[in-house]
Formats: sequence, C-alpha cells, structure tokens
Amino acid sequence: MNLMRETAKKIIVVDDDAYVRALVIKLLQRKGFAALPAADAWQAMDLLQQQDVDLIILDLRMPGPVAGEQLLFALRDQGNDIAVSVLSGWVDEEISDNPPDCVHAVRKKPIDIDTFTNTVEQVLAETSV
Repeated sequence: MNLMRETAKKIIVVDDDAYVRALVIKLLQRKGFAALPAADAWQAMDLLQQQDVDLIILDLRMPGPVAGEQLLFALRDQGNDIAVSVLSGWVDEEISDNPPDCVHAVRKKPIDIDTFTNTVEQVLAETSV
C-alpha cells in the first residue's frame, strides 16, 4: 500500500467550498490518487512550489484576491505545463466550447461521479510522460 501512495498521481483540488473540496478529494482517493486540498489560489501555488503535481482541478469563481481564472493564466504565463481540469458551477459555453490552451477538460457542477473520475483518468493518461 505504501508503494501505491508513493507512485500515485498527485492532484491538487482548488475549491473555496470546503464540502465540495472534501467530496472531490474523497472520490479521487478512492480511485487511488493522492489528492491535496487548496482552499484558494494562494494555497495551490504554495503546494506547487513544494512538490511535483500531475493535475490541478480548479474552480473558476472563488472569493479573494486571486480567482481561478487568474491562477490558470498565471500558471500558463510562468510556462507551467501541469494539466488543468476546470470543475466549476460557473462554466459558460465559451470556456466549454473553446477552453484556453492550458485547460485539458471542463466539467460543470454538480458532477456526475463516473463522468468526473473518467475525465480525470483521461486527462492524466493524455498528459503523462
């Protein structure tokens, strides 16, 4: 079991809603992923400086000085090529139909568990080295 944890894909879940964040983390952990919580963009940036991460699941609309969109574009502008999957209740047709080049998947809340976990697995498979 320890070997699985050491080799598990690391995913940061960035969502200001503690309930949603905990639910998504639990779903990911049940699938064998190492899921790390971030309540805002600042916490996500701190985690990114501390360790290698395979995927960021990002809510777009969060209160505070740095919204999800700003984190997304900051990562891109820094040349960071970590896979990003948007999971937000505020997904409009534009981002769904034409996501920014740094976004690998877009899902709207509320989530369907199977669709969500399949999307995570697909994005990780497509972006693995």
